[in-house]
Amino acid sequence: MIASSPAFLPPRAKRNLLRATALILTLASCLLCFWGCTVTGHRSDPPDTSPDSGDNTTDLPVMGETEPPTPKKRVALTFDDGPQYYNNQETRSIVDELDKYGFSATFFMVGNRISKADDLLPYIVEHGCEIGIHGYTHSHYYDSCTDQVYEMELSKTADAIHYALPDYEITLMRPVGGRISYERTKSCPYSVIMWSVDSDDWNNRYSAASCTCDEANGVVCDACQTVVDTIVDNVMSQVSDGEIILLHDIYQSTYDATVIILQLLYEQGYEVVTVSELLGDRLEPGSKHYSVWE
Repeated sequence: MIASSPAFLPPRAKRNLLRATALILTLASCLLCFWGCTVTGHRSDPPDTSPDSGDNTTDLPVMGETEPPTPKKRVALTFDDGPQYYNNQETRSIVDELDKYGFSATFFMVGNRISKADDLLPYIVEHGCEIGIHGYTHSHYYDSCTDQVYEMELSKTADAIHYALPDYEITLMRPVGGRISYERTKSCPYSVIMWSVDSDDWNNRYSAASCTCDEANGVVCDACQTVVDTIVDNVMSQVSDGEIILLHDIYQSTYDATVIILQLLYEQGYEVVTVSELLGDRLEPGSKHYSVWE
């Protein structure tokens, strides 16, 4: 007996067979599609974010890359009364110590001492520090002297600075004892710079000749150590961001204390800058400043 072929099936059976065949083909097509996507992974591939892809919209930042850097605390060290009459080694040594940290400071000069300072002023400026006026004789207060004396104190100091530094622009002045009248402050051709942290080093001092330290062997006598500790504590107990610190660069004791102060400021995250760097655009003729905050 010969088996029946589809051509000889009844109409209903033939329709059922065609439907079954179509269903099987549809299922097979879906299975093939699913298998292909799973194997090749086209649907799960991430967009190409390599530098050569031309599409950087999905780049992720490196950890912390978009965070702004934390600004450093800044203070200004200022030194009055220099240079010394016959020796400016303390001032030079202070500049050298500042250099070790990449720091800078402001030196308010007494005019009648500048001529004895040789090349000190160029040395100060070449090392990133700045110079201001502190008066010519250091003998008059600017809230009580005559107008003639006041004008002489400023102009003769400016002349002395320009003799050593012909092209230097003087923008700062510190009155002797911090004393100056309101009227003279407002009419002053310079910014008047006061201070907010007083080291009181002028009241706690020794000279290299008067101390009994054995420098050759690194031994500091008790009396000198007490003086240095007092100056350092006076500064570090008061210092904070934006302060202007008062020191005097004519004492051996101030240099010894400054060495320690700079190290402590550095370790505590401070940057030591000039007054002009600290105050920036706040500086203008006739303005008066104690710190960043006042």
